[in-house]
Amino acid sequence: MIGLILRRELKLALRGAAGTGLSLAFMALFVLLSGLALGGSRPELGPGLLWLAATLSALLALDRLYQPDQQSGALAQFHLAGLSATSVALGKGLAFLLTGLAPLIAATPLLALMLQMDGPATQGAVLSLLIGAPAIAAYASVTAALLAGQRGGGVLAVILTSPLLIPVLIFGIEAANVFPERGLGAMQFRILAGLSFIAVALGLPATVAALAANRGPS
Repeated sequence: MIGLILRRELKLALRGAAGTGLSLAFMALFVLLSGLALGGSRPELGPGLLWLAATLSALLALDRLYQPDQQSGALAQFHLAGLSATSVALGKGLAFLLTGLAPLIAATPLLALMLQMDGPATQGAVLSLLIGAPAIAAYASVTAALLAGQRGGGVLAVILTSPLLIPVLIFGIEAANVFPERGLGAMQFRILAGLSFIAVALGLPATVAALAANRGPS
């Protein structure tokens, strides 16, 4: 069931690749303008800028997660076809990780060059983003499911999701900063992994409940 949803989402993502391109363009523009606003390249601020850029770029795509299927009636058809809301939430969450977050993380080393970050600092930023990505996807999925019935809820989704991600951002940036000295064994990485686990554990049932609420009485 989950594989069916995942394959469908991947096919739709390939057809709508322009959305991923816009997210990548926003991320690059954010890093470029931030560097200019700070008066030039500031490698010590690089991990924080990359985390903010990746998170905001991913959240801007939230209105494409559940809203089109809600408006077209596809979510109701999934339910009538016997697909559980848990399978839908997991399939869409995994697809969001692969098509929404993975390209942004893959672009991180190139953007790190713009900030003149060295190899270890860049590696720390990439690894911290990989570990924190499940938390971003889990909380994003909850918000997107809650706003699935709202038109033009993209900005509202960013506003609602951002407070949930504050701890993830804090420890993600800290983990990236300490990686050159302490590696993956640093406490910040363990906390970040724990935050991702908690986010998935809480986000999945919350997403399922939100989808059920949007579907209405069976």
